[in-house]
Amino acid sequence: MYIGISTGCFYPQFTDISLKNVVDTGVKYTEIFFNTDSELEEEYLLKLKQIADEKGVQIISVHPFTSAIETFMFFSRTDYKLADSIKYYEKYFRACQILGAKYVVIHGCNTTAEYISMEKYAEIMNLLSAKASEYGVYVSQENVVRFKCGYIENLIKLKKYSNENIKFVLDVKQAARAGQDIWQLLDLMGDRISHLHISDQDHSEDSMLPGEGNFDFRKLFRIAEGKYGVKHALIEVYSKNLNNMNQLNTSLDFLHKLDV
Repeated sequence: MYIGISTGCFYPQFTDISLKNVVDTGVKYTEIFFNTDSELEEEYLLKLKQIADEKGVQIISVHPFTSAIETFMFFSRTDYKLADSIKYYEKYFRACQILGAKYVVIHGCNTTAEYISMEKYAEIMNLLSAKASEYGVYVSQENVVRFKCGYIENLIKLKKYSNENIKFVLDVKQAARAGQDIWQLLDLMGDRISHLHISDQDHSEDSMLPGEGNFDFRKLFRIAEGKYGVKHALIEVYSKNLNNMNQLNTSLDFLHKLDV
């Protein structure tokens, strides 16, 4: 399993500074967590690419700063907004092209939007995916608490109704927060997993750096890579979980020493 770090771990720092922090650890894989619209301008994207390229870091995926409002963009009662929202997400697809990334992470529709069936949800995701494919990239649905696809019963329906170009991001902490069985999620997403978002947990905390809790990463990596061919696991925790770079380096050492 190839280990990387999301720039989201360093929020709310500027994304270019966060990326410098990532590459300074020596990891070779990352996800860019955008914070604002100006970061999608070509000049800024080329700056990020230069930072990554100088240290041979591969950008696996990008994470939209608009994730929190995707319900209102794509799954609103007012369908006329859908075309505009898909057009806006072309900014992320273009960003992927410039950065060399293959996946745009999607949170999707909030659980409160009861008027959206999962069949309709999949129809909209298929439209978004079709536009992404024009740029040579994929949309990748993440399991996130408070969103429909944070829950197994909805993911089953999404997988049933969506085309195979819809990928999945398996997030360990979000599974815990939603009270979902991580191993069932892993088998459900299966060979459509684009990458993993990893963090540790114990009986009192659901977001910790790997190695600080008791989550079974050996089992996760063994099944994800051995059974489903998943290659990348990116550390994604909140900045409050990260006190200093030594703490992060210790976590990386822990992961690299796993016998899998």
